[in-house]
Amino acid sequence: MKQVWLMVCAAFLMLAACTVPEAAPPTGGGPGASAAPLPSPAASAGADSLPPASEGDPSARQAAGLPQPDPVQAPEALTAALENCVSFGEGEAGVSLKTAIAAAELLNWAEANARDSSIDAMAAHLEGWLAGQEAERQSLFWANWPAIDGQAWAIVRDMAGQRALLADAGDPQDYDHYTPACYERLTCAIERYLETD
Repeated sequence: MKQVWLMVCAAFLMLAACTVPEAAPPTGGGPGASAAPLPSPAASAGADSLPPASEGDPSARQAAGLPQPDPVQAPEALTAALENCVSFGEGEAGVSLKTAIAAAELLNWAEANARDSSIDAMAAHLEGWLAGQEAERQSLFWANWPAIDGQAWAIVRDMAGQRALLADAGDPQDYDHYTPACYERLTCAIERYLETD
């Protein structure tokens, strides 16, 4: 009961914070402000207007009269991206290329959809997808995940340095640039799943 009460109080504080007049925008853009993904179906939302990382308990939000977290956008595309993560195993031929493809597919989904999908909903989607997999495929996902995640961050941070690998992999990337905060939301969802598992 105490935890529910604390969550309700936190929700009211969040609501109060939303009523504070917005500060004047900064005069200079942040790093990479002039570089936009090409193309970017989510560009109109703005890279700096991502929803908060934690949406809180849905029942507490409902009690506080706050909107419910956004559902996963393009769930079929997210499922397809997750499937790429279990399409290969360590020691197979072309593992580095398959890892790059899996990383790029996750980045493609995140760039187009993560800003409009709540972290809790993405974590629930991952949980549902994993629950439908055989134990061997579940283990394969977690075995492949560190390399895929590392490759995704390498692409986010240094696209130019990854172009040769991506070209060898068939250019699976849909964008010339990826927004770090979009991919970070997806990784936060995976961490959220691990925390509750």
